[in-house]
Amino acid sequence: MRSIVLVQQGLRDNVRAIIQCDAISCVEIDGLRSESPLTPGEAPLAIVTRKPARGKSVPLPHHLSRLPRLDFDPDDTSKLAANIIDLLSARLKRAEEDAGSARLSASILRRENQSLEENLKSVENFLYTLGNPRAMRALSWDPVGRLITIAPGQSLLQNLPVGAASISAVDIWFPTAPREVLAHLDCRLVCASGQGHTLRATPTLGGIDAGWVRFSLPAPLQVPEQDCALRLSWAGKEPLALGLGNAVPDPAYAAHLEQAEPQDHVLALRIWKSLPGVRLPEATPILGGDLPALTSDAGFLSPSDLPKPELFATPPLVDDHVSASFWENEDAVMVHPSRHGAVCAVIRGVELPALAHLSALVNVGHPRAPSLNFSVGVAPHGAVDEDGYWQRRMGPWVHGLPPQGWSQAHCVPVEPIVGRADILLAVSLASDRANDHSWGLFRGFRITRRNILPLAAE
Repeated sequence: MRSIVLVQQGLRDNVRAIIQCDAISCVEIDGLRSESPLTPGEAPLAIVTRKPARGKSVPLPHHLSRLPRLDFDPDDTSKLAANIIDLLSARLKRAEEDAGSARLSASILRRENQSLEENLKSVENFLYTLGNPRAMRALSWDPVGRLITIAPGQSLLQNLPVGAASISAVDIWFPTAPREVLAHLDCRLVCASGQGHTLRATPTLGGIDAGWVRFSLPAPLQVPEQDCALRLSWAGKEPLALGLGNAVPDPAYAAHLEQAEPQDHVLALRIWKSLPGVRLPEATPILGGDLPALTSDAGFLSPSDLPKPELFATPPLVDDHVSASFWENEDAVMVHPSRHGAVCAVIRGVELPALAHLSALVNVGHPRAPSLNFSVGVAPHGAVDEDGYWQRRMGPWVHGLPPQGWSQAHCVPVEPIVGRADILLAVSLASDRANDHSWGLFRGFRITRRNILPLAAE
């Protein structure tokens, strides 16, 4: 918008000599005629007329009556220049205020638009959840036998590939007994907005013996969908071991331990989402009455820490390949089943005093393998060789694990284990097909022991 100074006829050259600015034009009005001489894009700044005689003033047309009126005094031209500068300064200030108001209006409009989008998403989510489960496991990273250790005062950050909205709980897998350490572990869910939410450890009926501990929020997060991360801060006196899941190609989603070398595995965890007031499923099936109240010690054994496995039982008249062996490069026990039935391997003479619960990390090792079933069992050393009844000592079967799938198999001893024990590993095909590449891998074992001190006191 170009500023225009309107001048009375005969004053154009005089006023131009005073202004001396190419950004301001002088337009002469012939006799102050009634019609406007301006074109679109031109904004009048002021009107300059001859200084009237004392007590007289020059009448102006209606369309010019609202403009600032400046008198031209040939004896005091500096006053006219100062007045024009003041008018320009006032116009600049108004323009800046208008620009600020426009930015404020745009910001308000943008916030209202974002609020409307969030409300629409909330309505969409509400309509979506009407026909969906009231609780779901939004993310599951099973442990794979690798561990990471947090030193006292250290923190671990795990970015999550799920949105923060409706998260209600996080299950974390501990390879060792977590009861004594939960009071010193701070678990927080950090949203992309910077807001943090503290999760509290909550008791579960069957999870703690299998290594899973649930950290829950008071209510599902009612926040807009956004990125989030899990931060664990350890304030105990001794290092704390955590289980890791599979390796990921994107380093942004690998578990990051502060002041430590980067690694490419995620934290073993499960993310639960639910509607308000919904009770989540237990971490694992309940296998043994009130065992969680009696167990107090746990540890993790890698296959390399155990004796070599032996093939114990095969189907009758087996005519295809079956085997049991320790794979050193994989640090795993491989059991290859038959098409005609389950194959059982045994690891003999493992020191497992006061054993209360045994869980195994299982994996279908080949991408072209058929789906497999897994089971783990335990017996006092030599007992299964005497009677041959290995099936009654097995825990529940894990059915239909797909190629390269991961899970956990669990077992509660049916006989007291007071010293050495034999670990039984069974694998079978989930369907009637060839057993090519049927690599049933046992990647590690979590041992939970019974607290026998109160019993000894009695």
